[in-house]
Amino acid sequence: MAERAPVWVEYLMRAGYAARGVVYLLTGGLALLSAWHGGSGEDKKGALSSLFGQPFGQSIILAIATGLLCYGIWRLVCGYMDLEDEGNETKGVIARIGQGLSGAVNVALSLSIARLALGSSGGGGGKEALTSKLLAMPFGQIIVGAVGLGVIGAGLAYLYKGWSEKYRENLRWSPILEKLSTPIRLGLMARGVVVAIIGGFFLFAAMQADADQAGGLSQAFELVRSQAYGRYLLGFLAAGMFAFGIYCWIETIYRVLPTRQSKGTKTIAQHLKAHA
Repeated sequence: MAERAPVWVEYLMRAGYAARGVVYLLTGGLALLSAWHGGSGEDKKGALSSLFGQPFGQSIILAIATGLLCYGIWRLVCGYMDLEDEGNETKGVIARIGQGLSGAVNVALSLSIARLALGSSGGGGGKEALTSKLLAMPFGQIIVGAVGLGVIGAGLAYLYKGWSEKYRENLRWSPILEKLSTPIRLGLMARGVVVAIIGGFFLFAAMQADADQAGGLSQAFELVRSQAYGRYLLGFLAAGMFAFGIYCWIETIYRVLPTRQSKGTKTIAQHLKAHA
């Protein structure tokens, strides 16, 4: 067991999950509207752009950017300090590297959102620009392909976490959560499907050596909508993304950090095991 973590990392974690929840609630809600009325689903930046023109919209976007910065820093610190007690074996090291990568991505996203709030394009380009730079590097196709496989693996991990209810190991037990198992599982599995599709875009970009094939959330929504019964599939997926936003808020309140867990506090998994 790693040493007990300082209290500030817990505040950092909860602020990050709260901001992440707002982003996915907005994204899922706009995708639901898209499925109902037609049009393309929004990605995260598109969802946040919809706040412009609303009362205190810019302040809300900056607050979300700050929260996501907290989440990104927390993931970086989490991996470095082993706050989730992953250990130093191969499996634990891989998990901690994944936490660090997640942190880096969220820090970059928070800065991008902050530029959006302040009215700066920040140069644009998104995933296509990043993929183009990677493809231009020696062994670029292999690197982009590896990124794609890694993202697909992350998507499958979300699917497994929802299907197997592994999330029970990280949430403090509460009778309320027993009634929320369905939206939690739906949210995690929908998130897994979307992430896996995005990973597929990267893999296809590597195979075609074409950065334009790389895509994000809005492209994933468009792909789903283009299928037979795509409107209904998009609606189901959008409901799942909205549910994932709810799950992020559940984590804000009920997430248990192993290195901060108080004596007597039990996770859902520990409670079920004790009452089996």
